[in-house]
Amino acid sequence: MGIGSFLQSARRLFHVARSQTGKKLKLNIKIILIGVAIVGGIRIRSQNPFWVVGLYQLPASQVTPTR
Repeated sequence: MGIGSFLQSARRLFHVARSQTGKKLKLNIKIILIGVAIVGGIRIRSQNPFWVVGLYQLPASQVTPTR
């Protein structure tokens, strides 16, 4: 991909991104938030069994120091 075709694609992308109506923008935001929730839910569901079994350890920044 040359620089010319990249600039042409970027120009098309910005044209499409600017021409959204409020209704389309709300729909896109809903779709993005649903996708983030699904990915987060999958991550939590796959991480919980590791917490229960003890195979997952919290990062050092999240562990409370014990004396």
